[in-house]
Amino acid sequence: MVAVMALMTGSTPEMANFARMAREAIEEWLRGFDGYRGLMVFTDEEGERARIITFWETAEAEERSRMGRAEMRDKVAETAGMSVEGMEIYEVPVCELVS
Repeated sequence: MVAVMALMTGSTPEMANFARMAREAIEEWLRGFDGYRGLMVFTDEEGERARIITFWETAEAEERSRMGRAEMRDKVAETAGMSVEGMEIYEVPVCELVS
């Protein structure tokens, strides 16, 4: 599995609420990409930053979707009054979530 983490910065009131609304708007769209496996959003309103992490079955699946995701990420950032500071790609050797 591969994880892509985008760092976004900017002052956005109620950042966590905005993140939930943005997820609702893009989740179905992301599911249209082959190899998409999930999404996590971390917010730090006081620090004026957020990290958006998408998970992909393979590096190839991530790469095929990269251009389309970048366009959507930039639109979401602009709508929120934030800017994209960077993007990092990681291999995920362990991922365990307990409900």
